Amino acid sequence: MNTRPHQAQRVRRLLAFVALLATTALSSASAQASPEPEPAAEPPAERPVRAFPRVSLLAPLAADPRWPKFTAGYARYFGDSQATHVATAEAGASIAIVQKDNRRGSWEIGFQGGIFSIFDFAAPSSDLVNADYLGGLTFSYALDSLVFFARLFHQSSHLGDEFILNNDPERINFSFEAVDALVSYVPRPWARVYGGAGAIVRVDPSGLDRWSLQAGAEFRPVTFKTKLRVQLFTAVNLESWQQNNWVPDASIIAGVTLDPIGESSYRVDFLIRYYVGHSPNGQFFTNRIQTLGPAAQLYF
Repeated sequence: MNTRPHQAQRVRRLLAFVALLATTALSSASAQASPEPEPAAEPPAERPVRAFPRVSLLAPLAADPRWPKFTAGYARYFGDSQATHVATAEAGASIAIVQKDNRRGSWEIGFQGGIFSIFDFAAPSSDLVNADYLGGLTFSYALDSLVFFARLFHQSSHLGDEFILNNDPERINFSFEAVDALVSYVPRPWARVYGGAGAIVRVDPSGLDRWSLQAGAEFRPVTFKTKLRVQLFTAVNLESWQQNNWVPDASIIAGVTLDPIGESSYRVDFLIRYYVGHSPNGQFFTNRIQTLGPAAQLYF
């Protein structure tokens, strides 16, 4: 019996099977060596504009006598012939209207408004002596530990009716619009420094010089965390006006801050305030004063 044709068929089948295995192996190796490219990652979604965010980019300047806030305090005036025991009452806030993050930082547009009043405790009816009104628009840009802040604002000053009736003072029609800008830097979580300049763009009376400088520092070296965050702090604010030959006015405060742990929209400061320099109260801006007393400040 001739078995050669059958052997030839078996050899051809075996060779075909081996070729099939080789082809399959090569295809698999090629697929592993050259995987299909992964789809490109989608860029992160851009964060929307936030309306009325809870926290502003620039933290309040605690020692600035004209930073809008809610305040109740007492000041003992030294060497002043017009006042000795004075109460201070302030109502105001710095409100962020819109805020947005971008690739490098965050920007914010906001509004400031405040009333700053003093009362003469020595008068029979605790007369309102002076009230300053402030309102303006703000712009902030935060970049890591830096915050750039600019403001266009109006301030006007008015004497109290009872003070006018009882003292017949020489009234000054004092009001102005100004632009100021500063840079705030936080080198450590417990420290901040800032500085800037300002210019009055319109003023009444018109003969006043227009330029001013501002600088300050805040330190919060001790923090306790319970249900509230408690911080011990001290701060200083210096301002120099061209009108006053650049002689600096100093506001120095020290006390304790209470605020909720985490992101919060308010805080309370209990402090002692010392001020020496030209009066921040508009009708008396030519007077040099020295004051000391306690206060409580509430920020929103």
